[in-house]
Amino acid sequence: MAAEVTLDDVARKSGVSRATASRALNGRSGVKPDVRERVRLVAKAIGYRPNRAAKNLAGGRTSVIGLVIGHEELVADPYAMHLVQEVARAADANDEGLMLLADSKAPNEAVQNLLADGLVDGVIITAVAVGERWVEELIDATMPTVLVGAHPRRSDLPLIDVENRRSTADLVQHLFDTGCRRVGTITGPLDRVDAVRRLEGYRLAHEERSIPVDESLIVEGDFSRQVGHQAAEPLFDAGVDAICCANDETALGVLYRANELGVDVPGQVSLTGFDGTTTPTVGTPSITSARQPFAELAERAVLLLIDRIEGVGEPREELLTPTLIYGDSTRPPPESDPETG
Repeated sequence: MAAEVTLDDVARKSGVSRATASRALNGRSGVKPDVRERVRLVAKAIGYRPNRAAKNLAGGRTSVIGLVIGHEELVADPYAMHLVQEVARAADANDEGLMLLADSKAPNEAVQNLLADGLVDGVIITAVAVGERWVEELIDATMPTVLVGAHPRRSDLPLIDVENRRSTADLVQHLFDTGCRRVGTITGPLDRVDAVRRLEGYRLAHEERSIPVDESLIVEGDFSRQVGHQAAEPLFDAGVDAICCANDETALGVLYRANELGVDVPGQVSLTGFDGTTTPTVGTPSITSARQPFAELAERAVLLLIDRIEGVGEPREELLTPTLIYGDSTRPPPESDPETG
């Protein structure tokens, strides 16, 4: 029988101390990113698995974290599915179990008992669940919590979010660069911070180009494909040459309605989304969007929650920058004249 691989083996092969190897594998702060990655790769390569039972006895922990997410979003929204997948991967990489708490407007007795009995060490709460009374009570309780997204009324909570305002402004600037001037938008629900900031980005791009905002071209939505489908035709009738949608699901709804009406995208109307969750299909243009860094978002959230559980560091806010991806739903900018630049 092969000898059990120990933490000392990982430390020796990684060229670090046993304490550093432990901190790296348990997601604690104070370890450089390259060192943390080296230790993890070594641990994986030599087959090291920590003794969770011993760790739990030593630290008084369950080594299980919870993820609170809206049930409806989990069923219908690719954003939620991407986030759950990446949080699960990040939790496993940091030797944490993950329990999914999909709220359906009110927690059942089993969920309440689970939280009350301390069966999880802390929870990651997505912005889509914020606002429900039991979620707000959970945020105010003593259990360590981290938000993914922002709270509409509080700025004192540890959170990980993506930058929404500038990223949306850059998408609208891209539309202007391709010759569009009458740009409509379908927002997310304006009781959500991300939706408000994306609308601010839409306005900012107009301000930066000294193009007046036509308020009649702003339609409040709810991040759903259905609203995109419903709002598309009135915006087409209003003479838009582009629509900036607050997320990719809304953009897909617009695209489907454009196909039904024979509106050419991007020939007649250009289209952008946000999230980067769509997969192009045959005959359908890929959507220009701001791709959220889901893996990094999840990793940072898990590590921040572990810090909160361990009482390490101060609560903080981290913003990650999406990557703009240019698809076939927008026209390419005109090439500059080599003589004029």
